[in-house]
Amino acid sequence: LCFKPLVKRILLRRAAVFVCGATIGDFGRSQDEFMIATMLPQPLIKICGITRLEDVEAVAGSNANAIGLNFVRRSPRFVSEVQAQELSALARQQKLSIFAVVRDMPADDLSRLLVQIDADWVQLHGQEQPGILRSCHSHGVIKALSWSGRAEEVGMANDWQSAFEQQVVTGESSHGFLVDAYAPEEGGGTGRRARWDLLWPRPSCLQGLPLILAGGLKPQNVAQAIQQTRCQGVDTASGVETAPGIKSKELIAEFASQAAAAFST
Repeated sequence: LCFKPLVKRILLRRAAVFVCGATIGDFGRSQDEFMIATMLPQPLIKICGITRLEDVEAVAGSNANAIGLNFVRRSPRFVSEVQAQELSALARQQKLSIFAVVRDMPADDLSRLLVQIDADWVQLHGQEQPGILRSCHSHGVIKALSWSGRAEEVGMANDWQSAFEQQVVTGESSHGFLVDAYAPEEGGGTGRRARWDLLWPRPSCLQGLPLILAGGLKPQNVAQAIQQTRCQGVDTASGVETAPGIKSKELIAEFASQAAAAFST
């Protein structure tokens, strides 16, 4: 069974973070700037799987406020570290939050990646265990999981809730959950729809943290998804594409507009 979080996330709303000076200094940001960056925008409207500079511009020109850079090598939206540095530099100029999306990346590789690239958040999309938090430096962490009520999902959520509780109590970082469609092979980005009907009322082991909804979201259904799940953020990749990794400026604008309107009601 899910357990109720032991501590209400008032501390999380204040977004207290432990700041690693070396990580900040690598990108020329002050401690205050880094602390602000690791506060999860609420509501979050995130366009994931960005691969082109023009798509960063499209996101910046819309009501969206974040991009995701995908470091899963077998994904059609994979970007190299060199590409990521170019994309994140432009995103930083445009005041967008930046998420590094990984799946079961070895701890040492993840630690090195987060020193090499400019990102605010790490989005863990695999079967990662909470011990990986030691490799996330001072970054905020989003743990992605599917939700159908299966025992393994409940167990994963409980394990991560416990780890997140400890970090929030000690003021080390801020965190959240992302719920995607069940896709054990791909991990995410499939365009399949998540189980909205199982997310409100919110399962107790997902309570107390921001919940980002992903999985099959597009301009035509994002407002309904927000209203039905009462999520704090939405995330799309394929829902605003003309081909894998190729975003449509018009679809981004429409998705973000629909999401912003739904969040404001």
